[in-house]
Amino acid sequence: MFTPRSALVIGGGHGLGLGLVEAIKNRYSDIEIFVTYRDEAKAGKLLLLDVNATKLDPLNEFEIVEFCKCHEKFDLVINSVGFLHDSETKPEKSLRDINSADLLKNFSINSIVTPLWAKHLKSKFSKKEVSVFATLSAMVGSIGENELGGWYGYRASKAALNMFIKTIAIEFRQSRLKTSVIAIHPGTTHTELSEPFSKNIKHKIWGPVEAANNILNTLEGCLEEGSGLFKNWDGRRIEW
Repeated sequence: MFTPRSALVIGGGHGLGLGLVEAIKNRYSDIEIFVTYRDEAKAGKLLLLDVNATKLDPLNEFEIVEFCKCHEKFDLVINSVGFLHDSETKPEKSLRDINSADLLKNFSINSIVTPLWAKHLKSKFSKKEVSVFATLSAMVGSIGENELGGWYGYRASKAALNMFIKTIAIEFRQSRLKTSVIAIHPGTTHTELSEPFSKNIKHKIWGPVEAANNILNTLEGCLEEGSGLFKNWDGRRIEW
């Protein structure tokens, strides 16, 4: 049974990230939880929890280095930082909607955060004890399952994220780390990210803590299956 003693949630200030913090806290006894958040205005509930919360920019490598200097080891790391839309950027419906600024925003947040953190967290994982390094991906990032098109920036940035995860898994294995490196699709979750699109969704929409528990169940199941996997919230493998 996986019994992590220390966990890090990157981007746990609100939404699904906060749901992960709450689910980890409820699931694992005697665990020390560390959380990063960016927007203090949205982190009010997080700051009321008995966890170690740090405000930082998840893309600022100097801040990542300073954070990692203060920590010796992690058993469970989940990156929940992600971007789909804001007041200026919306998912593209066709090629005419593409522009370089929005594409760069998608790739910066959805793709680059994960390898930056993996770079500085690598030394925090053990060669003797099982650990997990996971990041939230998306079903629409699967090239094999793309039949609808559209959403160019989001799809492509999540596909790039998946390649980062696969490649990180290879390096961790070559370094003899006992770390399962996983990309996971959390399912549709009721958050600010999904809210504008939820009225057209016919399948189940999970609450943040429900989705977080699905994620933890899947990650625990991956420990015997291997590393460098792209998994659905229910444990099914997704085609890259």
